[in-house]
Amino acid sequence: MSLRALQRRVKRIEDAGKPRQSPIAIWFGSFDSWVENDILPAIESGALDRDIVDVVAALRAWETDVTWGRAHAR
Repeated sequence: MSLRALQRRVKRIEDAGKPRQSPIAIWFGSFDSWVENDILPAIESGALDRDIVDVVAALRAWETDVTWGRAHAR
């Protein structure tokens, strides 16, 4: 096995152990920017009901407990 092939293999193994970003972080840059730029203004304008706060809290919990990472593994 060549040195380059070994380096690629080690990188793949290391990358597999890292937590993956959630789709929200990928699409919007970060979870907080999504909430600040999209969710809060929509609540204030009446486009979203205040019940969305519970949904956002659940999604944030998924962000911190690596549920997104487990979903990507499937």
